[in-house]
Amino acid sequence: MIDKAKKIIRKKAINNVNEKIAYLQKKPSDYTKDELRDLIVKEEKKIIQGWGLKGAATTILAMFGIANF
Repeated sequence: MIDKAKKIIRKKAINNVNEKIAYLQKKPSDYTKDELRDLIVKEEKKIIQGWGLKGAATTILAMFGIANF
């Protein structure tokens, strides 16, 4: 289960990094492997933090009886 979640996060991070690179009108080949890895790791952290905030917000809303649609 954990491996599956990590794969999903990794794929989403790679897609987000590719979109950012395309937005900057550059190619992935313009970056070194280490630079790409750093960008992906940073994006993974952003995704995980975003999920944490969504989970916390959902929990708080549920405590007050508000359904999150």
